[in-house]
Amino acid sequence: MTSDQLWAFMRYIPPISSKPPPSGFTLIEVLVVVSLTVMLLLTASTLFMTFLISNTKTSSNILIKNEGNYANAQIEFLIRNAVDILPNSDDQICAAGMDELVLKSIDGGITTITAVDDISDSSASKIASSSGTVDRFLTSSSITLLSGPTFNCTQTADQASPYITTTFTLQKGTPGVDLDRDVSQQSFGSSVSIRNF
Repeated sequence: MTSDQLWAFMRYIPPISSKPPPSGFTLIEVLVVVSLTVMLLLTASTLFMTFLISNTKTSSNILIKNEGNYANAQIEFLIRNAVDILPNSDDQICAAGMDELVLKSIDGGITTITAVDDISDSSASKIASSSGTVDRFLTSSSITLLSGPTFNCTQTADQASPYITTTFTLQKGTPGVDLDRDVSQQSFGSSVSIRNF
């Protein structure tokens, strides 16, 4: 390469500028970052809302299960430790489909197990064991007694210990008022023989 050719080549090289290159982001870069951030936030908020909804449903199911198991255990205890079944308000002693069960305990006390309207609370019926004038509620006002308690009593011909099956259904939430996902219900049942008959 000759000096003339070198000189001609050097003329086409742009001069080195003393001005620094522009700093910052282009509009495209900003739009991409903002859109990715929005998508990430939407995904996170959807996951969070799903978690909250499932947590509410789970806590409703746990509440119903705890109250139903407590009521069932108390009813089983009262039946198991009774010495006799007495006629209820419908004059039934040991029959199928009874909505009230009257038991005589070891100490001679009379206990009635049935659904009772709580006058101190404006809610619907609750399962109660009533001894004398005192109602001891086995379910709370945070749930609804949907059906029952129903007592099916069977006894063999030799008048052996009666066998009593208890069923009832509890519900949390009101269909048509609450969202479907907020309504939970569960049925409970147990079978017990009177030990001291």
